[in-house]
Amino acid sequence: MNNIEKDSKDTGVQSGQMGKVKIIVAHYYGDPLRRIFVAIAVISVLVIPLWGNLLPFGTFFELLSALLLVLLAGLTNPHSPTVAVINTLVSATGALLLEMAAIDFYHSQSFLLFAIRETTAILFLFSLYFAVKTLRAMLLKQVGHLPEQGEFSDLKK
Repeated sequence: MNNIEKDSKDTGVQSGQMGKVKIIVAHYYGDPLRRIFVAIAVISVLVIPLWGNLLPFGTFFELLSALLLVLLAGLTNPHSPTVAVINTLVSATGALLLEMAAIDFYHSQSFLLFAIRETTAILFLFSLYFAVKTLRAMLLKQVGHLPEQGEFSDLKK
């Protein structure tokens, strides 16, 4: 058994392809959150010219929101509680606004636009779940600091 395999049992280190090492931080869900934020931004940018705005605040606000989501996706990391709080607030706000728009415009706009709003609202609910889990772990000091030697092996006992 090589050192990487031995370490992976204690510290969360896994060997990847071609000898690369990936460190897994327990209770950190930034990777799925990033993917969801980028997916919502892409959906928003694609929907605007084809079917119209998802939110009734205008195209500028929608494009600014898409840029904000991509910016937050890039800034998300396991050592920034401030970004974790912002991610949580943005996820909750996005879910609320999109669900309200879906319900308010259900009868007056196309069903396809309603379905897209519902889909993005559900994606925001998933992002809220991952953001809250990460924020909770940071508040409990499980994430957000550099691990010390033996720290994660002590948690298994």
